[in-house]
Amino acid sequence: MWSNTENSVLSAILNELIPDNPDKGIPGAGDIGLCDFIAASAADDDMFGQQVFSLLRLAQTSADGVTTDLVRRLEEALPEAFAALLTETYKGYYSRPDMRAKVGVGAHPVHPLGYEVPSETPELINELTAPVRARGPVFRNPTGGMT
Repeated sequence: MWSNTENSVLSAILNELIPDNPDKGIPGAGDIGLCDFIAASAADDDMFGQQVFSLLRLAQTSADGVTTDLVRRLEEALPEAFAALLTETYKGYYSRPDMRAKVGVGAHPVHPLGYEVPSETPELINELTAPVRARGPVFRNPTGGMT
C-alpha cells in the first residue's frame, strides 16, 4: 500500500507507540509486522488510509528520523489522524494471542472462557440505576403515544 520508505517510517512510528521490552521478551509494534494490519485497515477505510498517509508524509519531512519527539509533534499537528493510528495500533497489537500472552493477558478468546470480571456491589448497582428508576417507566404504548 505504501512505499518501502513509508513502511519503514510507519514501522518506526509503531515502535515508538508500543516499544519493545527486551527484558521481558516483548517486541515493539513495528517489529511484529503490524504495518500489514495497519495497511489492511487502511484498505478497508479510505479515510483512515488518508490519515495514515498524512502522518507518514509529515514524518518524512523530519531530518532527525522517527523519535519520541517526532511522534509527539505528529500528535500535536494531526490529532485525529494520530488518534486513529494509535487505536488501530492497539487493536492490531493486542488482538494477537502471542502478544496478549506476553503482557500477561490470556491468549484464549474472550468467549467462551472469558476473563474474570468481579461483580458490581449492590450499592454500586443502586447508584448506577437510581436516575433510571427515578425517571419512572418510559415506553411506547403499542396503541399509540408515550406512557
